[in-house]
Amino acid sequence: MSGEEGRYAAALVDRARARIYRGARRPLAPALRALRLHGLEHWMVRERDAFVQTAKAALAAALAWGVASEVLRVRDPVLASVAALVVVQVTLYQSVRRAIQYSAGIVAGMVGALAIGRYLGVNMLTMSLIVVFGLVLGRSLQLGTQVTQVAVTGLLVLAFGSSYGLVRVLDSMVGAAIGVVVNILIAPPTFARTAAKELADLADDLASLCASVARRLPGQWSHEQARGWLDRSRELGASARAARKIARQAEESLKYHPRKSVHLDDVHRVDEAATALDHVATQFNSLMRGLSDLTADYAGIPAAHQSVPPELARLLDDAAKALNAFGRLQLPDKASPRVYDELSRLIKSSKPHAREAAQAMHPDVDAPTMLWSIHGALLDDSRRMLRELDPDDGPHREGIPASLRAYSAHPSRQRV
Repeated sequence: MSGEEGRYAAALVDRARARIYRGARRPLAPALRALRLHGLEHWMVRERDAFVQTAKAALAAALAWGVASEVLRVRDPVLASVAALVVVQVTLYQSVRRAIQYSAGIVAGMVGALAIGRYLGVNMLTMSLIVVFGLVLGRSLQLGTQVTQVAVTGLLVLAFGSSYGLVRVLDSMVGAAIGVVVNILIAPPTFARTAAKELADLADDLASLCASVARRLPGQWSHEQARGWLDRSRELGASARAARKIARQAEESLKYHPRKSVHLDDVHRVDEAATALDHVATQFNSLMRGLSDLTADYAGIPAAHQSVPPELARLLDDAAKALNAFGRLQLPDKASPRVYDELSRLIKSSKPHAREAAQAMHPDVDAPTMLWSIHGALLDDSRRMLRELDPDDGPHREGIPASLRAYSAHPSRQRV
């Protein structure tokens, strides 16, 4: 293996290790980073919805077990608790829908198994038939995520008899009904806060990468490092699109919600904030592509022109701090007015920084044409990122909570 091939192989191994490491730490990384960046009090605000929904799920499972065992006298009513868990962890609309799907799947499986068992007996062939029957019927009834319930119930009824099937039906229906009731009566979910938390985590992810790039730019960095930044920015672009879908799904959570009118503004707000971060992620990805192109062999840019001035790094650092503040504002707490002012000041102070970066990045007259194009794109993407996050005059001002938009217009704030 030549030296060049060895360096290329080592770079591939390093990138693979980095991806494995990121995947391994991803479940806890957002929570730990939020705790480090924003403190315990804001972390509790950010995780409050998860705590409430977890407590609701535990309560629904316990109630389902108690009712099935004490009222219906079902021995070890595990299925009641399972049904309650399946139903309670979604929106009210999906809660009702899942309860119907779950019950329909179990009834269909029991009826199918009794019919097949009565005429064909219990053997290897009938086991296969009930699986085929269950899956086909489940899809025909559009049971969604509960499509396997028909086949599972059928197999259990064939194995243990019709009495087990009746117990399973009652057990599951009780659990599903209790799940729906608990979901309606106790903190009905809107998923606006869930979407807001996803957006806050995404903003912190973007800020972390942006700050890391800003620290490295003034010094020595390679094309492989730029490719690594580009790969990570693509991952965050996919996360931004996923967060935008979650924000749009929050609107569905208001179906059947007893306080729909109260939460409608929050749903629209997170959708607007998701649009802003999606745009920022797209622009940041374009910026990382520019840095990768700057050092790529195919661009033909001499090494003397491949560095970028510290003024651009300062502009990226402004964007990182603005992203942290914008993300924190998605879940307001008592510190939010101060954070809003910080974000507003950051955006204002970034404007002279952008002008300084433009002056510093003006290429020499004899510089390659490609360099002019890349420098212009880097500056435009940096400025557009900050423009998307502007809480006072930006295009996505509706992505800021209404209480803070009102605060921004208060006469006492004119000093900011």
